[in-house]
This record gives sequence, structure tokens and C-alpha cells, in this order.
Amino acid sequence: MRQCPKCKSEELCKDGIAKHKERFRCKGCNFRFTVEHIGKPELLKRTALILYLEGLGFRSIGRYLKISHVAVYNWIKEYGERLDELRSSEGIEVVEMDEMHTYVSSKKICWIWIAVDRHGQRFVNCVIGARSTRVGEKLWKKIRGKAVGIVATDYRQPYETFIPKEKHVPTKAGTYAAEGYNSLFRHFLARLRRETKCYTKSHKMLLYSVLLLMSKWNKDIAILN
Repeated sequence: MRQCPKCKSEELCKDGIAKHKERFRCKGCNFRFTVEHIGKPELLKRTALILYLEGLGFRSIGRYLKISHVAVYNWIKEYGERLDELRSSEGIEVVEMDEMHTYVSSKKICWIWIAVDRHGQRFVNCVIGARSTRVGEKLWKKIRGKAVGIVATDYRQPYETFIPKEKHVPTKAGTYAAEGYNSLFRHFLARLRRETKCYTKSHKMLLYSVLLLMSKWNKDIAILN
């Protein structure tokens, strides 16, 4: 509880802003003083992140924690900005690549391209963008140094243009791991559910959300372990 620095009374009232700081007046001694802004405790931010990665939206988290949903949004964004590159093995024997659609902005279709380590049971990397050869190739460039064995994909033509023929195995049945990992996004991220109003407004926030869930699944986020 905030106290008057002069008489220690807790009977205070707000008294405007002074030099961009909130000012208070003590009802007991009439002393006026300003206070530095005190941020929310780290535990509260961590709880918001945990709830977000368990499938709650920003507004639901805000209602549950009794804070602004804008604050929740900013905290998740900060966690996303602080993420390191996804860690994975250097020599992956079987990589699976797949893509799933979602929406951004005014419900414009956007695609999440993912690569997973079938036997290591980890996400390898991802990119966000159109369902095009150019975007798919961006993901391939991120993972090609780690993919020492085969690369399994579906039969979509773009994969053939950038994955070497000797590595590429096009097969619908061979992407079962990647398709299973796609279902994690639908389950644990509110904004990726098929029947939802929680779709993201920006590509960058969508990328942060996907990478945060990938890092959690890979057990690479220290605060969640």
C-alpha cells in the first residue's frame, strides 16, 4: 500500500500529473508528492505468458489477471522479441516440412511454413508468408545445413524447386509428424483456431506467437522449465 512519505498515512488521493509522473495528495497532512512508475512484477508477466501458451487470448488473460489486455499483448511481444534462434541438432536424419493457413490483418490468408525433426521430436524452424516458392525457399535456406538426410514433404510443386532431388521425398503419408505439430498450434494458440475471432493483426506478432510455442515445445524457454 502506498504511503505519504511525510506522515506515513495511507489516506491519499490522486492530484494530477507533474513532470510526466503521477502526483498524490495526503488527506492527513496535505503533503503533495510524485511517485515513479512501478512496473508489474515479473511473476505476473510470466503467468500471462504461460496462459497465452495454454490457449487463452489477450482479453481472457486480462480478465483473469485483472489487468489491461494491452499490457498482456505488450508482454507477449517483449518475450517474442527476446527469443533466441531455435536450437536443434546439426545432423537431422529426417526433416519434415509442411504449411498451414491462418489469417492476419483484415482476415487475409497467411501461411505458416514449418520444419520438424521427426526422430528428435523438435521444431527446427519456421517462416510466415504466402504459399509460394519464394517463402518456402526462405525456410529451406534456414534449415538446409542441418538436414543431412531426407526431407519429407507433400506433393506440392514448390518443394521440388528448392530441395535437392537426392534428399527430397514427396509423400503425403510421410509428413505425419509435421501435421501433428501443426495441430499443436491450433490447440495452444487462440489466434490459430479455425473458428475464432482472435486472429492476429500483424505478421510479426504471429511469428512471435509461433516461435514462442515452438520454443516451449522444444523446452528452450528457461522461464517455463
